Amino acid sequence: MSGADYIYPNVTEVAQRGGLLERWRLAGPLGCAYIEIPADFVKNKTEVERTGQEIGSMLSRSSVEHLYRRDADLPSSLRYVLHTEPAIQRRDHHGRQVKAELRWRDPEWVVALGDMLLEIGDFLGIPPDVVEIHPGDRKNTHADIALAIHTLIAAHRNAFGTEPLVLLENHKDQSISTGSQIRAFWAMLTELHSEIAELAGIALDPWHLYAATKEDFARSLRQIPSEALKAFHIHNDLQPPSRADKIPWSQVFSVIGSLPGAPRIKPAVYQRSRVAEAIAFCEAMLAAPQAEYAGPPA
Repeated sequence: MSGADYIYPNVTEVAQRGGLLERWRLAGPLGCAYIEIPADFVKNKTEVERTGQEIGSMLSRSSVEHLYRRDADLPSSLRYVLHTEPAIQRRDHHGRQVKAELRWRDPEWVVALGDMLLEIGDFLGIPPDVVEIHPGDRKNTHADIALAIHTLIAAHRNAFGTEPLVLLENHKDQSISTGSQIRAFWAMLTELHSEIAELAGIALDPWHLYAATKEDFARSLRQIPSEALKAFHIHNDLQPPSRADKIPWSQVFSVIGSLPGAPRIKPAVYQRSRVAEAIAFCEAMLAAPQAEYAGPPA
Protein backbone atom coordinates (compact mmCIF):
# COMPACT_ATOMS: atom_id res chain seq x y z
CA MET A 1 0.00 0.00 0.00
CA SER A 2 1.19 3.52 -0.68
CA GLY A 3 -0.31 6.94 -0.19
CA ALA A 4 -2.07 8.48 2.80
CA ASP A 5 -4.44 11.23 3.83
CA TYR A 6 -1.90 13.77 5.03
CA ILE A 7 -2.61 16.49 7.57
CA TYR A 8 -0.80 19.75 6.83
CA PRO A 9 0.75 20.72 10.19
CA ASN A 10 0.50 24.02 12.04
CA VAL A 11 3.68 25.56 10.62
CA THR A 12 5.21 28.56 12.34
CA GLU A 13 5.24 30.74 9.22
CA VAL A 14 1.44 31.15 9.14
CA ALA A 15 -0.65 33.30 11.46
CA GLN A 16 -0.88 31.35 14.70
CA ARG A 17 -4.57 30.53 14.98
CA GLY A 18 -5.57 32.66 11.94
CA GLY A 19 -8.00 31.28 9.38
CA LEU A 20 -8.50 28.20 7.26
CA LEU A 21 -7.69 29.34 3.74
CA GLU A 22 -4.04 30.30 4.28
CA ARG A 23 -3.25 26.77 5.46
CA TRP A 24 -5.47 25.13 2.84
CA ARG A 25 -3.58 26.91 0.05
CA LEU A 26 -0.28 25.63 1.45
CA ALA A 27 -1.67 22.12 1.84
CA GLY A 28 -2.98 21.82 -1.73
CA PRO A 29 0.33 21.55 -3.64
CA LEU A 30 1.47 18.79 -1.27
CA GLY A 31 -1.73 16.81 -1.73
CA CYS A 32 -2.78 17.06 1.92
CA ALA A 33 -6.35 16.04 2.71
CA TYR A 34 -6.57 17.98 6.00
CA ILE A 35 -5.09 21.03 7.68
CA GLU A 36 -4.27 21.36 11.36
CA ILE A 37 -5.75 24.26 13.35
CA PRO A 38 -4.51 24.90 16.90
CA ALA A 39 -7.20 24.96 19.58
CA ASP A 40 -5.07 25.28 22.67
CA PHE A 41 -5.75 27.63 25.56
CA VAL A 42 -4.25 31.13 25.88
CA LYS A 43 -0.58 30.32 25.40
CA ASN A 44 1.71 33.37 25.30
CA LYS A 45 2.15 37.02 26.19
CA THR A 46 0.78 38.21 22.86
CA GLU A 47 -2.43 36.25 23.34
CA VAL A 48 -2.76 37.55 26.90
CA GLU A 49 -2.53 41.10 25.56
CA ARG A 50 -5.01 40.48 22.73
CA THR A 51 -7.60 38.67 24.84
CA GLY A 52 -7.19 40.00 28.37
CA GLN A 53 -7.16 36.39 29.59
CA GLU A 54 -4.44 34.64 31.56
CA ILE A 55 -2.06 31.97 30.27
CA GLY A 56 -3.81 28.60 30.35
CA SER A 57 -7.34 30.00 30.17
CA MET A 58 -9.97 28.53 27.88
CA LEU A 59 -10.89 30.95 25.12
CA SER A 60 -14.06 33.00 25.41
CA ARG A 61 -16.09 33.80 22.29
CA SER A 62 -14.55 37.26 22.28
CA SER A 63 -11.06 35.75 22.42
CA VAL A 64 -11.87 33.38 19.56
CA GLU A 65 -12.86 36.39 17.46
CA HIS A 66 -9.62 38.18 18.35
CA LEU A 67 -7.32 35.24 17.62
CA TYR A 68 -8.88 33.50 14.62
CA ARG A 69 -9.91 34.79 11.21
CA ARG A 70 -13.17 34.04 9.41
CA ASP A 71 -12.66 33.39 5.70
CA ALA A 72 -15.35 33.65 3.06
CA ASP A 73 -16.04 31.19 0.25
CA LEU A 74 -14.57 28.11 1.92
CA PRO A 75 -14.26 25.21 -0.54
CA SER A 76 -16.50 22.23 0.13
CA SER A 77 -13.45 19.94 0.05
CA LEU A 78 -11.74 21.68 3.01
CA ARG A 79 -11.27 19.42 6.02
CA TYR A 80 -9.46 20.27 9.22
CA VAL A 81 -8.19 18.87 12.50
CA LEU A 82 -8.54 20.83 15.75
CA HIS A 83 -5.47 20.11 17.88
CA THR A 84 -6.46 20.95 21.43
CA GLU A 85 -4.48 22.00 24.50
CA PRO A 86 -1.39 19.72 24.89
CA ALA A 87 -0.73 20.68 28.55
CA ILE A 88 2.91 21.61 28.04
CA GLN A 89 5.01 24.06 30.07
CA ARG A 90 4.76 27.71 29.03
CA ARG A 91 5.95 30.98 30.57
CA ASP A 92 3.59 33.70 31.70
CA HIS A 93 4.30 37.44 31.43
CA HIS A 94 6.23 37.26 34.73
CA GLY A 95 8.49 34.52 33.36
CA ARG A 96 6.93 31.85 35.57
CA GLN A 97 6.34 28.32 34.30
CA VAL A 98 2.65 27.61 33.72
CA LYS A 99 1.00 24.40 32.54
CA ALA A 100 -2.71 24.16 31.85
CA GLU A 101 -4.42 21.28 33.63
CA LEU A 102 -6.54 18.86 31.60
CA ARG A 103 -9.46 17.96 33.88
CA TRP A 104 -11.27 15.17 32.05
CA ARG A 105 -12.50 14.00 35.45
CA ASP A 106 -14.54 17.22 35.84
CA PRO A 107 -17.77 17.12 33.77
CA GLU A 108 -18.24 20.89 33.98
CA TRP A 109 -14.72 21.47 32.66
CA VAL A 110 -15.36 19.05 29.77
CA VAL A 111 -18.56 20.90 28.85
CA ALA A 112 -16.67 24.21 28.95
CA LEU A 113 -13.98 22.81 26.66
CA GLY A 114 -16.66 21.53 24.31
CA ASP A 115 -18.23 24.99 24.25
CA MET A 116 -14.86 26.53 23.37
CA LEU A 117 -14.39 24.13 20.48
CA LEU A 118 -17.92 24.84 19.24
CA GLU A 119 -17.18 28.58 19.30
CA ILE A 120 -14.05 28.02 17.21
CA GLY A 121 -15.89 25.88 14.67
CA ASP A 122 -18.78 28.33 14.49
CA PHE A 123 -16.48 31.31 13.98
CA LEU A 124 -14.34 29.57 11.36
CA GLY A 125 -17.50 28.75 9.43
CA ILE A 126 -17.40 24.94 9.37
CA PRO A 127 -17.04 22.30 12.09
CA PRO A 128 -13.88 20.19 12.44
CA ASP A 129 -13.59 16.73 10.93
CA VAL A 130 -11.20 15.57 13.64
CA VAL A 131 -10.54 16.73 17.21
CA GLU A 132 -7.32 15.65 18.90
CA ILE A 133 -7.03 15.62 22.69
CA HIS A 134 -4.33 14.65 25.22
CA PRO A 135 -4.68 12.50 28.34
CA GLY A 136 -3.28 14.83 31.01
CA ASP A 137 -2.11 13.49 34.36
CA ARG A 138 -3.04 10.34 36.28
CA LYS A 139 -5.92 12.04 38.08
CA ASN A 140 -7.84 11.44 34.86
CA THR A 141 -8.97 7.82 34.66
CA HIS A 142 -9.49 5.98 31.39
CA ALA A 143 -13.22 6.08 32.08
CA ASP A 144 -13.08 9.86 32.55
CA ILE A 145 -11.41 10.35 29.17
CA ALA A 146 -13.77 7.94 27.42
CA LEU A 147 -16.80 9.80 28.79
CA ALA A 148 -15.24 13.12 27.76
CA ILE A 149 -14.83 11.89 24.18
CA HIS A 150 -18.49 10.87 24.19
CA THR A 151 -19.42 14.36 25.46
CA LEU A 152 -17.37 16.16 22.80
CA ILE A 153 -18.88 14.08 19.99
CA ALA A 154 -22.40 14.72 21.30
CA ALA A 155 -21.73 18.46 21.64
CA HIS A 156 -20.73 18.73 17.97
CA ARG A 157 -23.65 16.58 16.86
CA ASN A 158 -26.11 18.77 18.76
CA ALA A 159 -24.57 22.04 17.56
CA PHE A 160 -23.69 21.25 13.94
CA GLY A 161 -25.41 18.00 13.07
CA THR A 162 -22.02 16.40 12.38
CA GLU A 163 -19.86 14.08 14.45
CA PRO A 164 -16.09 14.59 14.43
CA LEU A 165 -13.58 11.84 14.94
CA VAL A 166 -12.14 12.45 18.44
CA LEU A 167 -8.64 11.04 18.84
CA LEU A 168 -6.45 10.71 21.91
CA GLU A 169 -2.74 11.41 21.36
CA ASN A 170 -0.26 9.51 23.53
CA HIS A 171 2.35 11.64 25.30
CA LYS A 172 5.53 10.52 27.06
CA ASP A 173 4.92 12.74 30.11
CA GLN A 174 1.23 12.09 30.55
CA SER A 175 -0.96 9.28 31.83
CA ILE A 176 -1.31 7.39 28.54
CA SER A 177 2.14 6.94 27.06
CA THR A 178 2.77 3.21 26.46
CA GLY A 179 1.16 0.49 24.40
CA SER A 180 -0.29 -1.26 27.45
CA GLN A 181 -1.86 2.00 28.64
CA ILE A 182 -3.33 2.66 25.20
CA ARG A 183 -4.69 -0.90 25.14
CA ALA A 184 -6.26 -0.48 28.58
CA PHE A 185 -7.81 2.84 27.60
CA TRP A 186 -9.28 1.38 24.41
CA ALA A 187 -10.71 -1.58 26.31
CA MET A 188 -12.40 0.81 28.74
CA LEU A 189 -13.82 3.00 25.96
CA THR A 190 -15.23 0.06 24.01
CA GLU A 191 -16.69 -1.45 27.18
CA LEU A 192 -18.40 1.73 28.38
CA HIS A 193 -19.17 3.50 25.11
CA SER A 194 -19.12 0.95 22.31
CA GLU A 195 -21.51 3.13 20.33
CA ILE A 196 -18.76 5.67 19.65
CA ALA A 197 -15.95 3.24 18.84
CA GLU A 198 -16.07 4.23 15.15
CA LEU A 199 -15.80 7.92 16.08
CA ALA A 200 -13.00 7.58 18.64
CA GLY A 201 -9.47 6.30 18.54
CA ILE A 202 -5.77 6.96 18.94
CA ALA A 203 -3.57 9.44 17.12
CA LEU A 204 -0.35 7.52 17.66
CA ASP A 205 2.86 9.50 18.07
CA PRO A 206 5.70 6.97 17.68
CA TRP A 207 8.32 9.47 18.89
CA HIS A 208 6.50 9.84 22.21
CA LEU A 209 5.93 6.06 22.37
CA TYR A 210 9.65 5.47 21.85
CA ALA A 211 10.56 8.12 24.44
CA ALA A 212 8.35 6.34 26.97
CA THR A 213 9.38 2.75 26.17
CA LYS A 214 12.89 2.76 24.62
CA GLU A 215 14.07 -0.85 24.12
CA ASP A 216 10.54 -2.10 24.83
CA PHE A 217 9.17 -0.14 21.85
CA ALA A 218 8.42 -3.13 19.60
CA ARG A 219 6.47 -5.00 22.25
CA SER A 220 4.64 -1.84 23.28
CA LEU A 221 3.68 -1.09 19.68
CA ARG A 222 2.28 -4.61 19.25
CA GLN A 223 0.09 -4.17 22.33
CA ILE A 224 -1.97 -1.40 20.68
CA PRO A 225 -5.22 -2.72 19.16
CA SER A 226 -5.17 -2.06 15.43
CA GLU A 227 -8.82 -0.98 15.44
CA ALA A 228 -7.95 1.90 17.78
CA LEU A 229 -5.38 3.41 15.41
CA LYS A 230 -7.00 6.21 13.42
CA ALA A 231 -4.08 8.61 12.79
CA PHE A 232 -0.30 8.91 13.15
CA HIS A 233 2.05 11.80 13.96
CA ILE A 234 5.33 11.13 12.18
CA HIS A 235 8.44 13.08 13.25
CA ASN A 236 11.72 12.79 15.12
CA ASP A 237 11.45 15.36 17.91
CA LEU A 238 9.52 17.68 15.55
CA GLN A 239 12.10 17.22 12.78
CA PRO A 240 11.64 15.20 9.55
CA PRO A 241 12.31 11.52 10.24
CA SER A 242 14.93 9.37 8.54
CA ARG A 243 15.89 5.70 8.43
CA ALA A 244 18.89 6.53 10.64
CA ASP A 245 16.67 7.49 13.59
CA LYS A 246 16.62 5.40 16.75
CA ILE A 247 12.87 4.98 16.24
CA PRO A 248 12.34 1.72 14.29
CA TRP A 249 10.27 3.24 11.53
CA SER A 250 10.07 -0.09 9.71
CA GLN A 251 7.96 -1.46 12.56
CA VAL A 252 5.77 1.65 12.65
CA PHE A 253 5.07 1.55 8.93
CA SER A 254 4.45 -2.18 9.07
CA VAL A 255 1.56 -1.38 11.40
CA ILE A 256 0.37 1.53 9.26
CA GLY A 257 0.54 -0.60 6.12
CA SER A 258 -1.53 -3.36 7.71
CA LEU A 259 -4.52 -1.09 8.37
CA PRO A 260 -7.47 -0.88 5.98
CA GLY A 261 -7.86 2.25 3.87
CA ALA A 262 -5.63 5.28 3.57
CA PRO A 263 -4.00 6.19 6.89
CA ARG A 264 -4.25 9.71 8.29
CA ILE A 265 -0.70 10.96 8.79
CA LYS A 266 0.46 14.28 10.17
CA PRO A 267 4.10 15.06 9.36
CA ALA A 268 4.59 16.79 12.70
CA VAL A 269 7.23 19.32 11.67
CA TYR A 270 6.67 23.01 12.08
CA GLN A 271 8.89 24.62 9.45
CA ARG A 272 7.06 25.13 6.18
CA SER A 273 10.23 24.28 4.22
CA ARG A 274 10.42 20.78 5.78
CA VAL A 275 6.87 19.50 5.39
CA ALA A 276 7.48 18.11 1.89
CA GLU A 277 10.58 16.27 3.14
CA ALA A 278 8.60 14.59 5.92
CA ILE A 279 5.81 13.60 3.54
CA ALA A 280 8.35 12.16 1.08
CA PHE A 281 9.78 10.00 3.86
CA CYS A 282 6.32 8.65 4.68
CA GLU A 283 5.54 7.98 1.02
CA ALA A 284 8.80 6.07 0.58
CA MET A 285 8.15 3.98 3.67
CA LEU A 286 4.57 3.24 2.62
CA ALA A 287 5.63 2.23 -0.88
CA ALA A 288 8.43 -0.10 0.24
CA PRO A 289 7.77 -3.87 0.19
CA GLN A 290 5.98 -4.96 3.34
CA ALA A 291 8.40 -7.86 3.77
CA GLU A 292 11.05 -5.30 4.66
CA TYR A 293 8.98 -4.38 7.71
CA ALA A 294 8.39 -7.85 9.04
CA GLY A 295 8.86 -7.60 12.79
CA PRO A 296 9.06 -10.23 15.49
CA PRO A 297 5.89 -12.20 16.18
CA ALA A 298 3.45 -10.71 18.68
